[in-house]
Amino acid sequence: MDGAEKQALAIYQMVCLASGDRPRTFNSAEQMERETAHWKGNNPALAALGECSPEVQLAFLSHSFEWLRADARPDRDLPVCLALSEAIELVLQLVPKPLPDKTVLQLLSQVRQDQSMARLYFPLGKLLSLVSRDQVTDQLRGELRRLYPQFAPSPTGKIDKLAEPTSAMIAELMRSEDEKRLDPGRGPWSQIVFETLADNDEITRAGWEALLEHCRSLEPTVPGTRWKKRAQALIAALGESEVFTVMGRWLALGPTPGQCREARVPIEDSAYQKGVVWCLGFSSEPGVAVAIADFTLASLRKIPMLGAVSQKVGFAGVQVLGSMGGTEPVSQLTRLRARVKYAVARRLIEKSLRQAAERSGLTIDELEDISVPTCGLDKQGVSEFVIADVKASLTLGEAGQVAIAWRNSDGKLLKSAPARLKKSFAKQVGSVSAAVKELEQAYFGQRFRLESSLAAIRSIPLTHWREYFHDHPVLGFLGRRLIWVFSNDQGEERAGIWSEEEVRDAAGNRLDLSTFKKVRLWHPLSCDAANVQAWRERVFTARIRQPFRQAFREVYEVTDDERQTHMYSNRFAGVIMRQHQLVSLCRARGWEYQLQGTVFDGYNLPRKKLDAWNMHVELHVDLPPDRDKSLRDSGLGELSGTGINLFLVSDQVRFYRDRQEVAIDEVPAVVFSEVMRDVDLFTSICAVGDDDSWSDQGDRGTGLFRPRVEIHELSAIIALRAEIISRMLPYTSIADRCKIEKTHLEVRGQLGTYRILLGWAAAALVTDSGLRWLRISRKILDSVPLDLTAVPIEPDYHTQMVLRKAHVLAADWKINSPELVRQFMPE
Repeated sequence: MDGAEKQALAIYQMVCLASGDRPRTFNSAEQMERETAHWKGNNPALAALGECSPEVQLAFLSHSFEWLRADARPDRDLPVCLALSEAIELVLQLVPKPLPDKTVLQLLSQVRQDQSMARLYFPLGKLLSLVSRDQVTDQLRGELRRLYPQFAPSPTGKIDKLAEPTSAMIAELMRSEDEKRLDPGRGPWSQIVFETLADNDEITRAGWEALLEHCRSLEPTVPGTRWKKRAQALIAALGESEVFTVMGRWLALGPTPGQCREARVPIEDSAYQKGVVWCLGFSSEPGVAVAIADFTLASLRKIPMLGAVSQKVGFAGVQVLGSMGGTEPVSQLTRLRARVKYAVARRLIEKSLRQAAERSGLTIDELEDISVPTCGLDKQGVSEFVIADVKASLTLGEAGQVAIAWRNSDGKLLKSAPARLKKSFAKQVGSVSAAVKELEQAYFGQRFRLESSLAAIRSIPLTHWREYFHDHPVLGFLGRRLIWVFSNDQGEERAGIWSEEEVRDAAGNRLDLSTFKKVRLWHPLSCDAANVQAWRERVFTARIRQPFRQAFREVYEVTDDERQTHMYSNRFAGVIMRQHQLVSLCRARGWEYQLQGTVFDGYNLPRKKLDAWNMHVELHVDLPPDRDKSLRDSGLGELSGTGINLFLVSDQVRFYRDRQEVAIDEVPAVVFSEVMRDVDLFTSICAVGDDDSWSDQGDRGTGLFRPRVEIHELSAIIALRAEIISRMLPYTSIADRCKIEKTHLEVRGQLGTYRILLGWAAAALVTDSGLRWLRISRKILDSVPLDLTAVPIEPDYHTQMVLRKAHVLAADWKINSPELVRQFMPE
């Protein structure tokens, strides 16, 4: 830090100290202006800012936003923000002009990326007024274009009156001299659309303009019969094939062509786009549903601080897909359900799937099975593309990754697609990349759907199972590596998995499927411990890498403690978690949850619907300051810049049916186990520690406090983890230095002996006086090259942590982290 920056920092500190006596209460606007002006005139910090050198003023301006951001928080003293804002305005007046390009670019970038209240206090308009068009470089213009969507009219056409002047200044500064202005009533997308019609003859152009005007007239999300008839008549007049081809090219532009990723669809475009999407929904041509789904997905993409690119167009796209016949639209709705995160959009997708199922006379599950794309794969999971004299082979791997192999006419393997191919056959090469993306999305979407169905206990006719879960190139690729239970009308049940070109039982004996009629997914809870162990041995020895953990799946059964609390479980209560990480995990596992804060943003709970059982489950969570007011100013009460609490604490898990609570021991065993598996995942990955102040709140808010329920019986989970680690250790380089005990893994290093608990992966150094618990940073653990691809088991979070810590401690003489080395020193 040079001298100018030190002086600037000192002035900033003076501003903060002097803000304490800033006038706060007034009886009139005149009094406020008079007293504030008097305070500013006698403020030593502002006086120092006016008397310092230009270098110090520029240093103050350069750091102004980061200082403002540090103070502009819902839990801080707002007079500091007001005083700092006034200081920034003063320095903008005093600093030499023109402002340095680097400083302007830095401040605009900070404003754009910020999500805190600092934006409210920073005088952005004043800054922009000091920037001339002559000093706008390409880099600065790019930054302005990324900033503009935050101040532009919303997709509904509304704009905050206070933001309007700023929006106008940004628009003027970011416009380049050679940039063509949009026609009145046009947005970037519709401008391109109308320009594509310019080469048509007058009659054809008039027909297109009439169709587009009809598209723009569509106000509701779902058109009525009259609108549809008129649209179909206009399409027929122009020629269906021509219309659908041209409109497909329009959708390929994307909702915001030529704009930055932060741009949203203006109302001038969304009105046309919604109608065009509905017009394309009349087509039954192959690929139309994919084009609509791609456009819908792009429209529902979330932009930080702003929302969806276009919620209106995205919702219309979902409903168009739901109205179309055939299996492809259903397949695309399934893809959207796996990718879209908006709760309202997800509900709309579910509704569209139900409507499609009702029209077809099938269940949603059956309809989704039928609609899974083949992606051009053969039974071995390979798809080939021939482009000129080059062949591209796509291979679906067991973990869902797609490998591409390019070969020339002689069969020689190439590193990638040749440059000449990319130049002459760009579209075909692009289709290969699109196929990779489609295949990966299909695989992971179907894997999640299959794993979710473990709790639904779906019964499938054998013929349907054979066609889709065995023979289908994608769904069968998953199904052939899972254990299924086959049953007949006499009540006989046999479990089997595809192995050695046959369906075989746990002992490896061939199953005769001709006597069975129904099939369902196998769950460890459906059989005794000996049978579960037999299946684990079968899957491991046959080297079957299951798409998700089934044979080695954790099972959670109701404990005596949970029977005592009766209506809820405290099994994973009292864990302090990172809230933002919890939100991401909830969405990935099909739970609904929104960020919340102590200051605002309301109260909600992680919640998951269990439609197959007409139930839902809730995980109660508390913000630390809500539970204990003394934590408001502590690290656990820390807020993000937008007022969202960084941490929360887990509490009870409760089940409901028809808005009535369901007692824990009345919850179906498989439902309870799968839900608790999710909650275990949340509290493990998001955890930062235990809340020592936690106590059982009984009926939540009634004041019935009891001693905390002790840690639940982990014996089954620990035993499973011990078995998995025992199978994995021989494939590692540290097997000879590790020994599995009943509840922990013993690791022998050169400097000492260590214990790693199998339950929670906590590590300790064994000393003469007992155990000394170690803190190993995540950076060290993430650097461990843990390669377990040779093991046909996917390790869970705790298992990975045990193995990573074991690798670190087994090579304790190599540890170069001062923080960790200090923990080994004698106390």
